[in-house]
Amino acid sequence: MEQFENIRNFVVISHIDHGKSTLADRFLEITKTVNKREMKPQYLDQLELERERGITIKMAPVRMKYAPQKNADSTRNNAEDLLYGDITYEIRAAAFEVRKSLGLGHKEGVYHNALIQEFSKRGLRFEDQRSVDIFYAGKKVGSYRPDFIIEDKVIIELKALPELGRPQTEQLWSYLKGSDYKLALLVNFGSKELEIKRIVYDIARLPRNSASGQRGSAQVEEYILNLIDTPGHADFSYEVSRALASVEGAILLVDATQGIQAQTLANFENAAKAGLRIIGAINKIDIATPEQVESSAAELTNLLGADPSQIFKISGKTGEGVPELLAAVIKRIPAPKTQINADQNADKRGYISVNQRGNPRESAMPAARALIFDSLYDDHKGVIAFVRVMNGEYRIGDNVQLIASDYKFKIKEVGWFSPQLTPAEKLNAGEIGYIVSGIKDLGKLKIGDTVISADLRRFSTQINADIRENPRLDPRESASLALPGYEEPKPVVFVSLYPEESDEYEDFKIALFKLKLNDSSLSLEPDFNEVLGRGFRSGFLGQLHFEITVERLEREFKIKTVSTFPLVAYKIRSSKGEELLKKLDDFSGDSVEIFEPMIKVSIIAPLSHLGNILQIKARFLLDKIETRNWESKILITARMPLASLLYDFYGQLKSISSGMASFSYEMDGYAKADLEKVEIMIAGEVQSGLGRLIYKNRVEGESRKILLKLKDVLPRQQFSQALQAVSGGRIIARETIPAMRKDVTGYLYGGDRTRKMKLWKKQKKGKKKLQERGRVFISANVFRELLKK
Repeated sequence: MEQFENIRNFVVISHIDHGKSTLADRFLEITKTVNKREMKPQYLDQLELERERGITIKMAPVRMKYAPQKNADSTRNNAEDLLYGDITYEIRAAAFEVRKSLGLGHKEGVYHNALIQEFSKRGLRFEDQRSVDIFYAGKKVGSYRPDFIIEDKVIIELKALPELGRPQTEQLWSYLKGSDYKLALLVNFGSKELEIKRIVYDIARLPRNSASGQRGSAQVEEYILNLIDTPGHADFSYEVSRALASVEGAILLVDATQGIQAQTLANFENAAKAGLRIIGAINKIDIATPEQVESSAAELTNLLGADPSQIFKISGKTGEGVPELLAAVIKRIPAPKTQINADQNADKRGYISVNQRGNPRESAMPAARALIFDSLYDDHKGVIAFVRVMNGEYRIGDNVQLIASDYKFKIKEVGWFSPQLTPAEKLNAGEIGYIVSGIKDLGKLKIGDTVISADLRRFSTQINADIRENPRLDPRESASLALPGYEEPKPVVFVSLYPEESDEYEDFKIALFKLKLNDSSLSLEPDFNEVLGRGFRSGFLGQLHFEITVERLEREFKIKTVSTFPLVAYKIRSSKGEELLKKLDDFSGDSVEIFEPMIKVSIIAPLSHLGNILQIKARFLLDKIETRNWESKILITARMPLASLLYDFYGQLKSISSGMASFSYEMDGYAKADLEKVEIMIAGEVQSGLGRLIYKNRVEGESRKILLKLKDVLPRQQFSQALQAVSGGRIIARETIPAMRKDVTGYLYGGDRTRKMKLWKKQKKGKKKLQERGRVFISANVFRELLKK
């Protein structure tokens, strides 16, 4: 069996709040990856923000070991699993307790003596190093002394090795073959995490009519399952695409109470484009009616083009049906294949052969390549890359190189996600794990990049040189070593971010770049505002992406921020050519045309809400609207400006559909837009950061709304403040904040009114002087209030 055959790499995808994280919890429990005492809801959602919002923001990989029970149809053939399950459960518990108490690094004898005490505590009947006879052709030929025999049924063999290999497994299987015992546990206390291999000498593989007393062949029923829990929102689609490129299969999850939603369709299409094997599952059957379950199952069956019997009905909360779903992952999702196996220059060993100036291939090198699908920063270890190894293997001390940045480094550590970072001796092809780079420059490593052996780059350079010297060589020999699919993320919403306290700028800068390492779709450029000071012009994939980033800065780094109004990525065409507009201050009067980014929206809702949804098409500029029946619902597709999302499109959609509508979107090019730049003046001065680009037919109404809100949040001064919206040199709207007045005549009682008139005139004159030289300073708090929806 190849080393890949026991590996399954897969993701769980669904619409928001359809139960991905809860299902992942059940997988962790079934595989005993997480101790029951440590288990908590949404275990893989490590961010506090994810738990509060109930959504997955960051993808979360985890490595699980799973030993599925065999088909129970043949009770005789499976007696070893069913008969000894309670015994092996207690044995495992004892081993974990010993490892927890003693830790790593002791000799076998120490663990052996500790297990004697632990087995006694648990009431297990055991024999210590009892001699077991070995037979050949019915005659005794020797003996073997296992460490323990439990209840005269299970053999226990102890090891304290860095890693279990094939020799240890095959040796123990041979002992089973020559004895009367059927089941053995190989327990290794020497690895980074406790290893327990269940070895069965299986009678199920013998022909039924066999007269031989020998039993069949050994099976080590243990699989490595690498799960990546992914976000569901469209704003994080770039991150999901990296996860899809790292696996071979996906579970498409549907909430039985809601049926297929808009993001379900989007996720299905993305997984299908990635060539993944997709398994359909209906979730929340514990709270749904039988009619809802059957209706949702029918929808999913039609979407996948599958047989109804292939759709799983589960409850992520109670665990019903989840073991069967996990077994289907092993059965239906293929084992990983290396990229090199399909390469014309690869041989059967996974090596690339290199032509030298037209001569026959005479040298070979290990083909080590891995896709970086995520990363994080550690103050001590530097940048940690999350990788899917496509070819070769990676070990501590290997010299490797990043293709996109052309940066070389030596590997400091490799390991797996258990789900905590767990060091390992090496990462093999087909596995998902992490590489500690030691890189402290946060801009060197990019998600989606390929990390390769430094020797592989050297040989690639030699190939290119050979081709230049000998044009007759096949250019395909120098095909890019980069794994397919890498592209720079393209932000579509730009916001200037500033620290609320200007003296926190350096901490703010470091925090932003650490977030960028964990979120490659975030773009950063230095910025400056006269009121708010130094900051960064930041690019995001959408409104939610922006909101999440701001909240993470506050929660994870204790830094509060102030932001300008979001601006989508307009393109402007002027006499200087075409360029992307990232900041409104860069918008000049010589712009000839403005193009705005468009999105294709898919909305799924009950048919009864179609009329209400169509009523908002004018407000949000929906165009090219098409409708078609989708099972018992209506599917609406339309095109609209991306900027419409900034004006609470999702909130309005939920409101008019009583929360029943869902939507997803994808970018759909650019379209010419009739927009005007509107600037806000306070007391005669233009305030940077408050301006907007507004459709010409909405300029007056939107400008009035901005000024009225500004009038509400700005504090009154000793002088009156004129608020003006200006576009193209003309004043479109105006409001005035009156001056604060003091009763300067309050101490006068009766008498001549002339005295009062003099005091009022003097007060008016003083306020006029203040107004002439007075300036309005907008505090960060006022800025924050003003830019709220």
